[in-house]
Amino acid sequence: MNDEEKEILDEKLVRLRQLSKNLDESFTIPGTRIKFGMDALLGLVPGGGDIVSGVFSLYMLRAAIKMNLPKRAVFSMFLNIILDTTVGAIPVAGDIFDIFWKSNKRNLKIIEKHLSKLD
Repeated sequence: MNDEEKEILDEKLVRLRQLSKNLDESFTIPGTRIKFGMDALLGLVPGGGDIVSGVFSLYMLRAAIKMNLPKRAVFSMFLNIILDTTVGAIPVAGDIFDIFWKSNKRNLKIIEKHLSKLD
């Protein structure tokens, strides 16, 4: 990988890290260390909030495919998104699940693990 490709990849990672943080860890519940993000807030919207959140999560999956991650890694990411979206759609329990599951953070770790092998 040449310097230009590495720079482009680093820029993508910065965007993916920010997306992950926004979706999973933007806010902290006062008096605790529990963090949550827009994913959990969107999940409170009945009838589609979790679908909207899932669409945002697909951006990270698309980036992983474009980075040529192995199919197994992409499939794991896809399962994280499906689980988050389907369980998150369950009223109340799904909203609590969204706070603790953090599928975007998990998916970012999968991407970073793969990219660390390239260095």
